Amino acid sequence: MVRDEALVAAVSKEDALAVRTSVTLPALRDRALISLAAGTGLRAALERGCAIAGFRPQIAFEATNLNVLAQLASRGLGVAILPESVAHTHSKIIHALPISRPQLRGRLELAWNPEEPISPAARALIAHARSRFAAQR
Repeated sequence: MVRDEALVAAVSKEDALAVRTSVTLPALRDRALISLAAGTGLRAALERGCAIAGFRPQIAFEATNLNVLAQLASRGLGVAILPESVAHTHSKIIHALPISRPQLRGRLELAWNPEEPISPAARALIAHARSRFAAQR
């Protein structure tokens, strides 16, 4: 595992939720959500959390880029579900709310077959990821 972090709800600075410091997942039941596509770890975490809370998420927009999710939320198009670090990067345009009950977490993992040769590029990626994320665990 390279990184494990909380997922947050990100809203525009003008959204009614922007005055709050946290939000429960059930409070997002009737809100338009912005997420990565189905099949991603972030989306799976969101869907699991919503199932635990007793509802299906209302996905209004999907994107393949986390920065696009933040930009959509900043324009008031819904509540983006983002890794905390990504929300922090966009703190000038969105307001991030920790999600509780249930808390959502996302993981970034790299995996490779130790029985197979590793290319120089793969070795460089692994070394970079280990050094970049080691202090943030």
